[in-house]
Amino acid sequence: MSFTTNMADTVDKILGFSGAVSSLLAYTFYRLYKSRTETASRVRNIKIWQADLDLFDHLSAVDEHCLAYAAVEGTVKEMGRTLHSLHGQEEGVMMKSQLIEHRSKKVNGFWSDTKKELRDTTQFVPFSLVKPQGGDPAFRLEVVEPGRASHLETELDITYDRFEPHKSTLIQAGLDRLLGEVTKGIQETEKMLLSGTTLLGVGRIFLERGEMKLGPPDDSSQTFILTKMRLSELVRSYESQSWTFKVMAVVSALCGGSVLAYLIWRHLRLWLERRRRRREFEEIRRTVRRDNSAEGRREGGSGVHDEDTCVVCLTNPREVILLNCGHIALCADCAEALPFPKKCPVCRSAVERFMPVFHP
Repeated sequence: MSFTTNMADTVDKILGFSGAVSSLLAYTFYRLYKSRTETASRVRNIKIWQADLDLFDHLSAVDEHCLAYAAVEGTVKEMGRTLHSLHGQEEGVMMKSQLIEHRSKKVNGFWSDTKKELRDTTQFVPFSLVKPQGGDPAFRLEVVEPGRASHLETELDITYDRFEPHKSTLIQAGLDRLLGEVTKGIQETEKMLLSGTTLLGVGRIFLERGEMKLGPPDDSSQTFILTKMRLSELVRSYESQSWTFKVMAVVSALCGGSVLAYLIWRHLRLWLERRRRRREFEEIRRTVRRDNSAEGRREGGSGVHDEDTCVVCLTNPREVILLNCGHIALCADCAEALPFPKKCPVCRSAVERFMPVFHP
């Protein structure tokens, strides 16, 4: 009885947890879908400015000397110090250096590749966007907090990428394979945002102490963007991401809804079955009471032979026929108390229905 009940509880918990996870994923994917859709909508028809006198005059004329969400296109120009590549002649304003150890690990009899990050550093120096093709440096647009911008880190130029295989003796290699963990080697990469790169910046453009600046929007729902893509490419990228997240949200919602519907159906079926059984046993008890009223067969079990007592409680007389097996082994109380799905305690076959025993 307890095993069956525990199994049912375990199934309910697993289904409930699965439904909760699916619902959480659906909500997360929906938020991502909504965010990408809104960003694509905002950016699609946005005006692209240049870092020049026209932008400066416009900022000087508008309220608060600020454009809450606007786009500007320009060429990367350092403001003072420049970052130099550690492995070449390249110069830039942002450098990302990584050192990664590649390993192969045996898990459950299968080998899988893993990575361990030994170093991951990112450096910035102040930089600005200037008008391409010889724009006036006096009207440069300083980029504020570039580390918060999306797209930028994924679009850096690779200035160095080298994989150094791990060298080990034959004995050491055999021992590593026996232990289930092999070091393949170390990969060192360097990526930079090079001076002279053309960028599209989308964010808050404002005047501060007579200097133009680009930074994250005040509205957290708006995305701060620095990218090499053109505006049309950027819109297509967000629309593609939006469609992907929409499909994932719908699939997750369907999975969560299906699990919830199954749980409701499962518990409703159990409730209806218990209700039917309860009515069935009420009728059986009324019949048994009528049959035994003259004999007093359940007065403490008096007058009941051992072979006629219930095999579970060993007190009350056997009052119920179990169908389809036909065994007469239980009293009405113990028959009703059998866990669902009900099985005969004698032959363990499924019980489809019960009938009262009529004593001549």
